Amino acid sequence: MLIAGTALPKLLVMASSGAVLRKWSLPAPVVFPDGEGSYGVSNDGRVTFLSGRRTVMTFHPVSGVQVLWHHERDLRPRTPILHGETLWLVEDAGVAVIDLSQGVVTEVRPLPHGAVCAAALVSGGVLFAFTDGSLVTIDRAGNVGARMRLSAGRLVPGDNGLMHTIGEGQLVTLDIPTTATVPLF
Repeated sequence: MLIAGTALPKLLVMASSGAVLRKWSLPAPVVFPDGEGSYGVSNDGRVTFLSGRRTVMTFHPVSGVQVLWHHERDLRPRTPILHGETLWLVEDAGVAVIDLSQGVVTEVRPLPHGAVCAAALVSGGVLFAFTDGSLVTIDRAGNVGARMRLSAGRLVPGDNGLMHTIGEGQLVTLDIPTTATVPLF
């Protein structure tokens, strides 16, 4: 369990015993929004989260807390998705795909599907669910791949390439192809 607060040190606590395992301090000021959409876990185990409107940070028990990226524009309060050295961020006007090793930002806009309501890592990129019911994949280079319409207020990754979408009283399971380059309508 990770405990963090504005006046508290950041603690990693063993839940069953309450014993403090380690303490880290966060650079000030840190704004960590409560609720869903605040943080995600990368493929290497780092917790990735927004700190304020433009800063992306990571946490890992070995390396502690680090600033990963400072963005030029305000970000939407959506989970930043980190896979390897690629970071996907949601902005008001679209999605920014950042190659962290090169510092290159690819802007994917306009996306005429409304606001992003959910996102999840899939093979070859990230699957984004929009308020108009569209599902769109965006790869590491910023290419828009598979598109389909399906009400999905939430995306839940499953095993073996399955993605579960939940929205408007429906649960739908999709088998996401390994190379989503053909539009799905």
